Amino acid sequence: MLSSAKNNRWPGRRQNLGLGCLLLVATLRCGAQNLVPNPSFELTDTCPYTIGFQEGDRPLHWYSWFNSPDYFNACANDLQSVDTLVGVPLNGWSYQYAWEGNAYIGLYAFDGYPDEYREYAGVELIEPLEVGCTYQLRFRINPAYGGSYWLIDGGGACDNIGMLFTTASNAWYTTTGPLFPCRNYAHLRTTVPVTDTLNWTMVEGTMVADSAYSHLVLGNFYPDSLTNGFAIGNSWTDITYYLVDGVEVVPLDAGCHGLGAIEVDAPKPWMHLVHGTIQVHWPVGHFEVKVMDLAGKVVAWTKADAGNEARIEVSERAGLLIIQLQSGRVLHTSKFVVP
Repeated sequence: MLSSAKNNRWPGRRQNLGLGCLLLVATLRCGAQNLVPNPSFELTDTCPYTIGFQEGDRPLHWYSWFNSPDYFNACANDLQSVDTLVGVPLNGWSYQYAWEGNAYIGLYAFDGYPDEYREYAGVELIEPLEVGCTYQLRFRINPAYGGSYWLIDGGGACDNIGMLFTTASNAWYTTTGPLFPCRNYAHLRTTVPVTDTLNWTMVEGTMVADSAYSHLVLGNFYPDSLTNGFAIGNSWTDITYYLVDGVEVVPLDAGCHGLGAIEVDAPKPWMHLVHGTIQVHWPVGHFEVKVMDLAGKVVAWTKADAGNEARIEVSERAGLLIIQLQSGRVLHTSKFVVP
């Protein structure tokens, strides 16, 4: 399903989502837990300095899964030699403000040539999907147009821009990596070409997980023979390139990923950090422990039987972390610092 959302083309018009989800005593856990870390690509080690997902030049947690997707951020506007290639709103591919915040990514989706060139960007989910659980899937796209170097006077549009889940990573940690051939399938995709260059268009749907998928990848997973593409604008250089922002995977069913768990005034857990190991004792029965970074990504996990102590290693995770304990529908969340 497609729906149009304003693209915030003019400065000062922004939407901030999910900021009102607080952990309160005796209230239901916030239901809008997005399982995608860094979903709007705002978090980064350094400001992007060139095209492609180069080392240190990509949003945190995201990797190229094939060829060279691009990362755009408004911070690049202050860098003299690259401001028109990877900046926001003006860059080498397009003129577009971010759907949310100051950043987005871009993917080469279709060109009609025999080599069927594609670009994919992938991420490991905060938690693997749970088999049988229903999920709301969303992402926003915009066809590139009016760039400073490419697609200056026109671009292309195509269908099949999609979201695919996998149980293994295909991440490229350098500029090369394993192949990722077309699957002829996506868990969510556009069924008609999106041509609106002014607004961000939301692609959305639901799915029931049939596997414990741990990774998500974006792009066109269909060959040219099954993809419909055509020119938009005054000219077409046989390139169809889409900007992507606001990626969401949200559990909908009670009992999935702690949805419906209750923050109650249960016995407080005893927690102590000893030589890089958190020791947890919580007299509530069986419980599990998750340690997450500030982007919400699970970095360590364990569980304990009733009356036993849980131990979880965090020695390589210096800084501020979040620890979440859950026993049935009882939930406890704390912050702590690893020196």
